[in-house]
Amino acid sequence: MSTPPRSSGRGGVPLMLAPVGGFYLLFFVIPMCSLFVLSFWRAQGFDIVPTFTLDSYAKIASSPLYRIILLRTIGVGLVTAAITVPIAFALSYLMRFVFERRAQLILQLLLISLFSGYLVRIYAWRTILGKQGLLNSTFTWLGLIDAPIEFLIYSRFAVIVTLVGLLLPLAVLPIYSAMSNISRDHLEIASDLGSRRLYLVRTILIPMALPGVNTAFAFTFLLAAGDFVTPNLVGGSQGIMIGNVIADQFRGTGANWPLGAALAFVTVSCVMLIVWAINRVIRWVTRW
Repeated sequence: MSTPPRSSGRGGVPLMLAPVGGFYLLFFVIPMCSLFVLSFWRAQGFDIVPTFTLDSYAKIASSPLYRIILLRTIGVGLVTAAITVPIAFALSYLMRFVFERRAQLILQLLLISLFSGYLVRIYAWRTILGKQGLLNSTFTWLGLIDAPIEFLIYSRFAVIVTLVGLLLPLAVLPIYSAMSNISRDHLEIASDLGSRRLYLVRTILIPMALPGVNTAFAFTFLLAAGDFVTPNLVGGSQGIMIGNVIADQFRGTGANWPLGAALAFVTVSCVMLIVWAINRVIRWVTRW
C-alpha cells in the first residue's frame, strides 16, 4: 500500500503566519493608514472636511515651535538611549560572565519593576527627584545643600532620568538574550591571543550581541521619543515633547485631528530615519 507523499512544509508557513499577519494588519496597518489619510484632511471648526490638502504639513514646516519641540524630543530620545543601552550592556555582561550563577535572580529583580504600573513608577521617581524628595532630603541631611536642587524635578533632566529608570529593564532583555549565545571560549581565546578588554569588547562582544543592542536602542529611543506621560508629570514646561503636542491635538476644544495626525507622521518618519542611521553607524564602527 503506497503512502501519500509528504508535503515540503512550505505551504504551512503562510498558514502559521496568518494570525500574526492578521493581528499586525488589524491593529497597526489599518490604524496607521487611517491616520495617514486623516493628515491630509482639513479641520473646520468642530468638523473634519475630507478634502485633500497639505495645510497641516505646511503649518508644521512654517512653525519654528514645532521644529524646536521635535528637535527637543529627538534629543531626549537619543540621550536616553545613549545612557540606557551602555548600562544595559554592562549589566548584561555582568549577568552573563561575572555573576552567571545569580543571573536569573538579577533578571527576576529587574522584571519585578515591570509588574507595577507605568504611572506608579513615574510617581515613584517623583518622590525621589522632588523638592522634598529622597535626594534633596538626603543632601540636606548631609549638609551638602541649604536649599532644594530645583532642576531635579520639572526639567529635561528629570524626564531623561525617569525614562532611563523606566526603560532599563526593557533594554536588558534583548541584550542579555543575545549575549547568552556568546560562549566563554570566545573571550578566553581572544584573551590568549593578546586582545585587550576594549578591543575584545569592540571586536567580539558588540558584533555578536549586535542584534540585541540594535533592538535595545530601538526600544529605548522609540519609547522615549514617543512618551508624553513622563514629560507631563516630571518635565514641566521645560520638558514638553512632541507627544504632548500631538495628544493636545486630539482632545479639548481646540482639537485639530489632521494636524495631530501630520505631526505624528512627521515624528515617526524622523525617528525611523534616525534608528536606521544609528544602526548603520553601529555596524560600520564594529566592522572598522
